[in-house]
Amino acid sequence: MGWCPDVSLRLKLGKRIDESTNLIIDLLEKSPSWVGGVVVDAPTKIAEVVPAPTIEGNTSTDRTLQKILGCIRDIKKQKIGIWGMGGVGKTTVMKSLNNSAEITQLFEIVIWVTVSKDWSLRNVQNEIAKRLSLNLGSDESNDNMATRIYQDLERKKFILLLDDMWEKIELDNVGIPRINLENGSKIVLTTRRLQVCKSMDTDVEIRVDILSEEEAWKLFQNKVGDVVENPSIQSLAKDVMKECHGLPLSIIVVGGSLRKEANVHVWKNALNELCSPTTCEIEDMEEQVFKRLKFSFDRLNNDNTKNCFLYGALYPEDHEITIDELIEYWRGEGFINGAGAYDKGHAIVKHLIDASLFESAETDSVKMHDVMRDLALRITSPTGDGYRFLVRAGVGISEPPKEKEWENVERISLMCNELKSLPPSPKCPKLLTLLLQRNEPLTIPASFFDHMASLRVLDLSDTSIESLPESICNLVSLRALFLNSCQNLKTLTSQVGALKELDVLAIGDRTKIDCLPIEIEELTKLRLLHVSCHELRVRISRLSLLEDLRIVVRDGRWDESLANCVTAEICSLRELTHLGFCFPNMECLEQFVQGSLSWNEKHIKTFRILVGSCDPHYWHCAKGGRALALGGEVTTHADVIVEVISRADALKLIGHGGVRDLLEIGVENMNELKTCEIERCQEMVTAMDWNGLQEETTALPNLEVLGLHSLPNLRSLWEGSMPPGTLSSLTTLHLWGCEKLRKLFSWRRINLQQLPNLQELYVWSCDELEEIIVNEEEKVDQLQHDDDDVDALPLLLPKLRVLNLRSLPQLGSICKVVSLAFPALEEIEVYWCPNIKRLPVGIKKAPNLRKIYGNREWWEALEWENDAIKQQLQPFFHA
Repeated sequence: MGWCPDVSLRLKLGKRIDESTNLIIDLLEKSPSWVGGVVVDAPTKIAEVVPAPTIEGNTSTDRTLQKILGCIRDIKKQKIGIWGMGGVGKTTVMKSLNNSAEITQLFEIVIWVTVSKDWSLRNVQNEIAKRLSLNLGSDESNDNMATRIYQDLERKKFILLLDDMWEKIELDNVGIPRINLENGSKIVLTTRRLQVCKSMDTDVEIRVDILSEEEAWKLFQNKVGDVVENPSIQSLAKDVMKECHGLPLSIIVVGGSLRKEANVHVWKNALNELCSPTTCEIEDMEEQVFKRLKFSFDRLNNDNTKNCFLYGALYPEDHEITIDELIEYWRGEGFINGAGAYDKGHAIVKHLIDASLFESAETDSVKMHDVMRDLALRITSPTGDGYRFLVRAGVGISEPPKEKEWENVERISLMCNELKSLPPSPKCPKLLTLLLQRNEPLTIPASFFDHMASLRVLDLSDTSIESLPESICNLVSLRALFLNSCQNLKTLTSQVGALKELDVLAIGDRTKIDCLPIEIEELTKLRLLHVSCHELRVRISRLSLLEDLRIVVRDGRWDESLANCVTAEICSLRELTHLGFCFPNMECLEQFVQGSLSWNEKHIKTFRILVGSCDPHYWHCAKGGRALALGGEVTTHADVIVEVISRADALKLIGHGGVRDLLEIGVENMNELKTCEIERCQEMVTAMDWNGLQEETTALPNLEVLGLHSLPNLRSLWEGSMPPGTLSSLTTLHLWGCEKLRKLFSWRRINLQQLPNLQELYVWSCDELEEIIVNEEEKVDQLQHDDDDVDALPLLLPKLRVLNLRSLPQLGSICKVVSLAFPALEEIEVYWCPNIKRLPVGIKKAPNLRKIYGNREWWEALEWENDAIKQQLQPFFHA
């Protein structure tokens, strides 16, 4: 399994292969996951839940949602248009619609597509194909893709949600079957323009209304805080709120910029600015929105923070922006400088989120609302007086902008396109930023960099370049160079030594570089260095300012004498705060732990340390944690290992022959652990043996994710009685390939309120598993309860949301003799478990259950206490 210490282990499944295949796990969000050596066909999910704010009843937003649901129930209304100005809440309504329990019952599948202004037919097809689990080749024609989408959808009752449309889309070209009364499918679209609804032949158009004054005030209070209750501020605050004209986005952004502001003069000034003629005397309401949002931009405390916000516009619309990548760009630009730049960057991100200029996205990433991105692009228009951006990111272009367009801009983003070539030698003396990543076929002319002396940030990641042109030496102002995942990159030119101002050099671990040029030693201003090569003979100690160092040796094979030398070099770095390194043996690790001043003075805040024969695949994990992976030949008892574990929040044991029990390491050394994975440890019989521990000892109190993989002799998860508070934070448990495991939980032990926060349970390919919860009580009858008396049912695993069971040939039941309540359970998956004849839940036992996945033959063969339970659950089942 891939090691991802800072992210929840969520599984996406591809195609089944032989179960003897070696473990290969990829938990990245947009690729299939290989679990326990088995990759399994994914059932099409009815809906992918998207994060959405709670909509309160009897509000304008709720009323809009109810109107839409009413139209969906009406069999005569097949295409529904939702329209309104940017920021009025159309996407919020659509997200709630997507997550609606009623929708999951009415349709076989819910398909969400964010179209956006820069849409392309291929992008829309790709999003739909991904939801349908269709494996489409990049070389397939649009017509081919349309045919395959059509063939899949014509057999389904579906609802297609098209968010943020700007113009008509020919649905036939996409592959969407005609909507009619017979198939019962629906299309719902959102747009800022009523005319787009009409061009799509919608049956009904619903305008999203602005908030009432009462609703607007409530939202404004929530964003600004209790300061609005101050008598000297309250009337001003209400006037400011009114200037937002009931538009949720304006209220959120303006309110965020004034959050906890207690100075009356600041409030008066804010009101004056919002009421100024340049803001108010505009006929176009959309223009007024931008003026009010710009007020929040103008209130940012300095130009650096403003620049950091505007940087988000360089990404494609609706793109999830990795925070660490953003910080590295800011570092290269000089927006954040010196020691502690990483922390400064995170502080700025938080400030922008708090001001509602950025939105939190998935773990370690942010997004820009499309209206905020439009605002940023307006501010940075090439025709403006200040910042000048040229942005054509993610729009599918294959030809670059004309050379004339390059001349006077400061920042250019052409990322995420299909560019093959570039102008031979564009003259752009003012250019500071050039983002060309994710243009796979790209080649660079030899003289391309001849006239870019001011360039500070250059990203060529995920392109097909084989080398850098010699003109790279002209980039004398360059501060950040990114070459991650350039899989054809074979050499790094010695001309890189001319880039004396470099602060950031990131060469990912998917290149073909054999060795680095010795000229890298001349880059004495480097603070971040990520390198991948076959061998490393550069004297790292020359780079004395390094704060962030990551070294990946391809194939994970070190020459030990060279490894000793490199370890000594790392020990000399006094400014180091982030380290990623594979120590080939215990001696090298001990040399580092004893000799590194940065380690001993605890300057190193995050690390990814691999020891022994660890596959370089483990580098693909979330940055920012304190992670340790130990190969099989490394003893877990050594003092140096115990010291690193005591600082780690993620631990992975791989192929250890002598480890029989995780707690052998010592519970006192694992209090910081949040993630633990144990894989291919042949001698492990029980994961955790609590016998002998003192009752007052709380073990693993912070562990959130536990993965047990390919443990052929594992017979129990734990032995003995857990001390109180043990595993109290565990939210996710994954087991697969544990062939001798016959039971998971003991009724007697779990009933002592253990695992109170477990939310996701995945059990796969455990050949001898017979029961999930085993009852060991003598008086079984006392535990039986009628379903009608739900309050009297035993409450175990009170927060369990997901139960996922696969390839368990001996599993006969979840719990044979005890009727249980699962108040939080939302989703059950059962595949290739032929002996499960009953489900342990009904509507009353699991009131939040909305999704049941399994083979249709299995579902039809299930036994029920009465037909009413099956009829209640039938709408939730999907084969």
